Amino acid sequence: MLKDIFLKQSGILLKLLFVCSLTWVPASVNSQAIITTLGSPFPLLNGSDLSSWAPNGNASWQVNNREIDVTQGHGMLVTLLSVPDIQVEFDYWVSSDAKVSVFFRCMNTDVINAETAYEVSLVNRAGGLGAGTILMLNKVKPTQVANQWNHMKISVVGSQLAITLNGITSQVTDTRFNAGPLALNYQGGDFRVKNIYITIPGRW
Repeated sequence: MLKDIFLKQSGILLKLLFVCSLTWVPASVNSQAIITTLGSPFPLLNGSDLSSWAPNGNASWQVNNREIDVTQGHGMLVTLLSVPDIQVEFDYWVSSDAKVSVFFRCMNTDVINAETAYEVSLVNRAGGLGAGTILMLNKVKPTQVANQWNHMKISVVGSQLAITLNGITSQVTDTRFNAGPLALNYQGGDFRVKNIYITIPGRW
């Protein structure tokens, strides 16, 4: 009888371990962005509010038609999620006068700049720096991004950093920053972003 009870309890334990292995909720992720299966992409925008983000500055961030829109002020939107490695994909639209970028692995959320995080330009800049350039690390050839929807993927695993913009990928290796949240940086013009999805690396 004791043997039967032991086998039954062992079976229950194995089932519980299996269920737990399929469900993981990082403590810093808002409830709208719960990961139900390891490796599955999850949204950072629920389509109605910015509850997964922390605003910084006076930029006029709004959610309209399931998009984040901003046209005035200056500032950042910082994710509540902070992990060492990450893959993030999103679509964005910028006006020809826009000044916007995205930071990742922000080591100090009180001071976010190219000295404390990796900064990827979302627009073409002076000096031949194209959209998709990781500032202070590489130089991507300018391409058309203004007044159209663009798709960007940022993949970060250890020291390997890869940026894909509209199907074109550039890769670099760097070890300066090892963890931290993501931040959208707005400094002028019209900026719209949607379909923001994150995947925890190693399983995508």
